[in-house]
Amino acid sequence: MARKRRTLHVLTIIVVLFIGLILGSLLGEPRLTERVKELQKENEHLRGWLEGNITAYGNQIEAYKDRIELLNKQIKLLNEQIEILNEKLEIEILGVYFSPRGGCAEAIISLIGSANKSIHILIYSFTLDSIGNALIEAFKRGVDVRVVFERNEISEYSEYWRLKGAGVLVRNDTNPYLMHNKVMVVDSKIVVTGSYNWSGSAEERNDENIIIIRSRRIAEEYEKTFEKIWAKSFG
Repeated sequence: MARKRRTLHVLTIIVVLFIGLILGSLLGEPRLTERVKELQKENEHLRGWLEGNITAYGNQIEAYKDRIELLNKQIKLLNEQIEILNEKLEIEILGVYFSPRGGCAEAIISLIGSANKSIHILIYSFTLDSIGNALIEAFKRGVDVRVVFERNEISEYSEYWRLKGAGVLVRNDTNPYLMHNKVMVVDSKIVVTGSYNWSGSAEERNDENIIIIRSRRIAEEYEKTFEKIWAKSFG
């Protein structure tokens, strides 16, 4: 009898546990289902946000790509126009120099030393022996050296006298006003111009400049002006 009671008691416990499991499952399933729905909803929201932003940024990226492509085409066109212009004018900047003591005299002397055919000069003030010496050396090796001076600047310190004494062709400008050019044309293709006078003051103290340009077209214009002034000047 006691054994039957124990057996019944055990069966009762098993049935209660089984019923508890079933009830727990039945009661917990709605909560789990609701949580799953919440997670699915959040997932869909995040996915929509990402897709929307990807689309927006994608449109911006495409717009930027189109803009970059357009700018590249414009840059290419401008570079082509610059190349065409440079081909027409044959322009090349060989150097830009500033004084005091910025290499102006050295650059001029170097160009004089490289001349093969001609050196034509319009100069306001010219008192630097170093440049005068370079011109005399060029003259001695057969280069056509001609120099027009501003007559009001021909003093005892002027290189006019040294060049003339060496046989270099020199003339005085006859313009009743000032011949304020500072120009040298080398071999009808290189032009040196700027504010720089060929003097100690310009080299050592003044703020001056020169630019050296290789261009037959530009040199041609300076040569025309040189020949015009040369023809009106006297030795």
